[in-house]
Amino acid sequence: MPTILYRNDQNISPGDVMKIAVYAEHVGRQCYDVFAEDGSRSQSEALSRRARDVSDALDFGDEPHLSPETTKKVLDLHNMVSGMCFDRFGERGHMGKTMDLVGMARDVDDVLDKLVVYHLSPEELEEAEAEWAHGGQFFPKDDIIGDDTDSRLGV
Repeated sequence: MPTILYRNDQNISPGDVMKIAVYAEHVGRQCYDVFAEDGSRSQSEALSRRARDVSDALDFGDEPHLSPETTKKVLDLHNMVSGMCFDRFGERGHMGKTMDLVGMARDVDDVLDKLVVYHLSPEELEEAEAEWAHGGQFFPKDDIIGDDTDSRLGV
């Protein structure tokens, strides 16, 4: 598990706080993470509580600052939603994430980049590099030179 360091110089705006608030509101109202055999769905108490805790902890002042505790709540909610949490449901049990939720999650990622720094141990770094190398084999190879570099960009 990476070590998370919280930034003191966050450089966040009221708009950044609003992005987190909109995300937490959407998750609290429209996302589900408990699914039954009969096709019914519900929101777990943990998901509901996390969304509510984030909303309650946000600072909407002119110069917002998110404490490490609030940032951890945002991280916990974001991690939970990125897993088995869905807001789109279709026929035959299809579950997915709407483009709205995906966009909001991307916005929260951008805000979190301003709030935290991740440090990996040497073992974690080695594991991440191995996963990256493994995942890279599924990208299309460059047709011009036959490898995965982009020769058009001179890279």
